[in-house]
Amino acid sequence: MKDVSIHPTAIVSDKAEIGINVEIGPFTVIEDGVKIGDYTKIENNVHIKRGTIIGSGCHIHTGSVLGDIPQDLSFKGEESFLIIGNNVTIREYCVFHRASGDGNATIIGDNCYLMAYVHVAHNVKIGRGVIIANATQLAGYVEIGDKVFISGLVGIHQFVRIGSYAMVGASSKLVKDIPPFSLCDGNPALIYGINVVGLRRNGFSSDRIRIIRKLLHILYDKDLSFEKRLGAISKIEYEEAKMLVDFVKGSKRGIADASWRNEE
Repeated sequence: MKDVSIHPTAIVSDKAEIGINVEIGPFTVIEDGVKIGDYTKIENNVHIKRGTIIGSGCHIHTGSVLGDIPQDLSFKGEESFLIIGNNVTIREYCVFHRASGDGNATIIGDNCYLMAYVHVAHNVKIGRGVIIANATQLAGYVEIGDKVFISGLVGIHQFVRIGSYAMVGASSKLVKDIPPFSLCDGNPALIYGINVVGLRRNGFSSDRIRIIRKLLHILYDKDLSFEKRLGAISKIEYEEAKMLVDFVKGSKRGIADASWRNEE
């Protein structure tokens, strides 16, 4: 293991694959078959279990448990994985589980930042550049798009999806899908508009933001049938329109209601 710094109290399996310039802190345990990419730093008292694959440039803080078996009664010991991308920061005492189902994986994309006490359950898929704040809990099979911001103390029901560039307010309860670009909050979460701040931070122009606002209002137009709403959005020749239509058509739990639809 070239240029690897391993604290003498750490337990690192000879069957783990460790990249160059990796740091492993005190009392950390790394099991058989774990793969850790170059320049990743793992602090003290971390437990990384078999089936876990970690990319390069990651930083894993104190007390996290990565790749334990799923909390799923259907799990029968099959071979599955937790795959973590490059440049991912995992703060203190996070718990991420590998997937249920032979060969399946729980996946966390590149450049994510997951704060303390976040739980990522089995078969979850998280896109790139996602930020999840403290103590948020993702149930099994949740899917998160790219560049999503999820505030602290959020509970997300199984199979719920959150579209790219959305933002979720603190202490929200998500039981239905959250469309791309939107801002949601509450218990149960309702849509309050578009994520203007997040869109600006990700380089969306004023014109594109204006189009996205129009798309969202068409989606929740109470005077049109659901089919007519999707048809109207499909006629708008912007990438964001296609993203929104594809997301809504793929929904199995239905999409969250808009707050203004409940003001009648």
